[in-house]
Amino acid sequence: MRKVAFVSAMILIALFAFGCTPRKQRQTEEPPLPHPSYRIEAELFAAEHVLSVTTTVEYACPATLSEIKLNIYPNAYKEGRAVVTQDKVQAAYPNGKISFGGAEVLSVECDRNITESLLTQDDLVLSVCLAEPVKRGETVRITVKQKVRLANIKHRLGYYDDYYFLSNFYPSVCPFSEGSFITYDYTPYGDPFRFETADFALSLKVPLGYTCACSAKQLRRERQGTFELYEYTAQASREVAAVTSPKIRCNKKETQNATLLYYASDSSDKDKMLALMEDAIGFFEENFGSYPYPTYSVVVAPFFEAGVEHSGLAVISKELSSYQKPKAVLHESAHQWWFGKVGNDEVLSPWLDEGLAEYAVAAYYSARGYEAIAREMIQNAEDCFSVRLAIKGAENTRFDLPLQSLSDGYYDRVYCGGLLLFASLSQTVGTERFHTALRSFADSYDGAVATPDDLIHSLSVSCGKDLSPLFHAHLSATVPFQ
Repeated sequence: MRKVAFVSAMILIALFAFGCTPRKQRQTEEPPLPHPSYRIEAELFAAEHVLSVTTTVEYACPATLSEIKLNIYPNAYKEGRAVVTQDKVQAAYPNGKISFGGAEVLSVECDRNITESLLTQDDLVLSVCLAEPVKRGETVRITVKQKVRLANIKHRLGYYDDYYFLSNFYPSVCPFSEGSFITYDYTPYGDPFRFETADFALSLKVPLGYTCACSAKQLRRERQGTFELYEYTAQASREVAAVTSPKIRCNKKETQNATLLYYASDSSDKDKMLALMEDAIGFFEENFGSYPYPTYSVVVAPFFEAGVEHSGLAVISKELSSYQKPKAVLHESAHQWWFGKVGNDEVLSPWLDEGLAEYAVAAYYSARGYEAIAREMIQNAEDCFSVRLAIKGAENTRFDLPLQSLSDGYYDRVYCGGLLLFASLSQTVGTERFHTALRSFADSYDGAVATPDDLIHSLSVSCGKDLSPLFHAHLSATVPFQ
């Protein structure tokens, strides 16, 4: 233990002596490739609960490839699979009655000759096999037509009570790392994704009278017969997602940071919510760097969890109390930095973005004079985590594990453990210094996917102190609790 700490310290001293550049830059030996570009044309047939989707993706190959793999997330909703844990069934499905959905791939076209296209991994991955390998830097254009059947569920992709949740509905190129495509199973808890940045153009047709809340910037809204056409654009975004319903209305506020949009069926609290969104973005910008998108939308809808984040969009459950709702808005707003601006592999290291988002909320409350709420958050996290540690032991409490290994105690470990880790870091190095270090980290990995090693390295350099022992103690659940 001492030897490892000594070596880490000597490495840190060497980094300072010779200067240190962010790992993202040091590892970039070849010129960067353009983002994948998606052109998505979707049409919602509400009466049938069906979404027609045509997606054209232009993908610059990161290596010589003989196949391209795309995620087909709607098939996670097929019969025989579970997108929520058993204890969430009643909350997610109307009256607890399980409903199923899925995607039918109607056609696959490519500007290269292909030998076949086939669904693999329980139909979650579409493999497009090329007749001849394509070299690094060359662009492949693939068009996929789908018919997506939506499940009756208050989830990322589904419908409930005239609300339609549209995320992960289009084919997306699987992330590519270390010479191969990364494919993950869809777990019924957590966020089983690793999103790279991409550019999006979305054309979405919905029935007349439906309002859309979208993660992207709206370019146009036009009536076309019995449909309403919405057109959106987004650059360097992790994804594109929308919620549409005839029951929501848009409330708008222009700020120096972004255009704020608040969607709800009951807009009686619109001024309060828009003010909170503006203040939150201002605080997070001051402490963690510039907001990454031109717009930020919050939509209140009948969702099965407290909320969920998308790039430039947060979905907040309409069932939350007036006390719970601001916390959820703050948490999902913080994800615009810790998920949106700085990405991470949410399957391998879910604590990274969730822990930072929880910490950002506590930091906001503390800075805004609500110290009691911040202390309550940390005390509740310590109670949950320490009780689990006492009962289960460190091996069943550690959270430096992939998502699949965290089914037991996911919230206690990822959210509570992550919050305690970052709160301890703030206390150790000082809040102002810690936030300066986080801002440097966010600037260095803006648009990238950061690993835990990247985070530890960046914060250690910024703070002038080897922080790896503190990280290890928390992640492995060996930190002592009084």
